[in-house]
Amino acid sequence: MPAYDEVLIRVQSECNGWRSAEIRLRDLQSVHWFQPDEAPHPLLHAYILCTNLVSGDIPHDCDRTPPPHRLLVCVLKRHTTPSTYAYIARRADEQRTFAPTAGAGRTFDLRYRGVGMSR
Repeated sequence: MPAYDEVLIRVQSECNGWRSAEIRLRDLQSVHWFQPDEAPHPLLHAYILCTNLVSGDIPHDCDRTPPPHRLLVCVLKRHTTPSTYAYIARRADEQRTFAPTAGAGRTFDLRYRGVGMSR
C-alpha cells in the first residue's frame, strides 16, 4: 500500500532488547511470524538492510565486510500504531511461512495457532 511506504516504524534486534532503530515501512523484507524462545507467542519479524536505517542502531559488524548487511529485526505491537501494525501483520499472514534463526525459537502454522486474529 503506497500510503504506508514512507511511514517510519521502530524495530529491534531482539524482542526483549533495548537497542532499536527507525526504518521506512517499505524497507521491511520477508515479513513473517516467529517465536523466539523468550517470547510467550509469535511476534512479527522481518529483514532489513543496515543501509536503510533512518535513525538508531541495530547491533552488527560493518567493519569485517562491506555493507549492506541483511539484519533480522522484530516489530513490536506496542511500538507501532495500530493501523500500521495491522498492515504488517497482514503481510506476514499472506506469506504463511516462518523463518527461524539458526537453532533458536519455534515455528508455528497460522491455521492452528490463530496468529493474526483479534484477541
